Amino acid sequence: MKVALALLLISFALIDARSTQASSSSTVEATREASATFDTQLDGIRNSVEITVAETDLTTAEGTERGLHANIEILQSDSRRGDTRIVDVAGGVDTQPGGFQLSEDLSTASLHVTIPVCGAKLLHNGHLKQRAFSECFDLHVDLRWTGTGEIVSNSGADDYPAGDCTVHVISSYRRRASLATGTISAGAINFTPGDSMTSSIAITSRSTAATCPD
Repeated sequence: MKVALALLLISFALIDARSTQASSSSTVEATREASATFDTQLDGIRNSVEITVAETDLTTAEGTERGLHANIEILQSDSRRGDTRIVDVAGGVDTQPGGFQLSEDLSTASLHVTIPVCGAKLLHNGHLKQRAFSECFDLHVDLRWTGTGEIVSNSGADDYPAGDCTVHVISSYRRRASLATGTISAGAINFTPGDSMTSSIAITSRSTAATCPD
């Protein structure tokens, strides 16, 4: 009698477990990134350049998607005639991975990519002449980063409700100050003849899992 009762209770427990079984889904996003700003002045012409790049791997149950995105902006000011004339050009590119390399220990990075920028015409002497945003030219980026500071890192986890589901997030990052050198050029014109003013390299990750009742 006791054996039969025990078997019956086990059967009920299995049925209850199956009826309350939850479904789950997860995504993992890993990003390698770098940024730099440059500021140079020559003969009354000042070029301020900002560039950012991020290469991301997004993994779900369907597989992994990889992509690279880079943005750049150049502000050129001309104060030779007494009043300051400012020309702003900017652009971005989405492309396949391969042009950006970053070491796991955040010691070095490199970027080789072409970015179209719009909003000005580039003259042979390196001056920018403001034009409609539909007028564009290509910038060829060939930069290298060298880590210079201590690696700053952090990680954490969090749970929060989303309807009937529970979302669990684990995130982490490692970041390091650096020095960027190289060229951002169009033809014979180099907009970054000196070292960067500020720059950094980083690796971030974010894992998200959602658990929902069936």
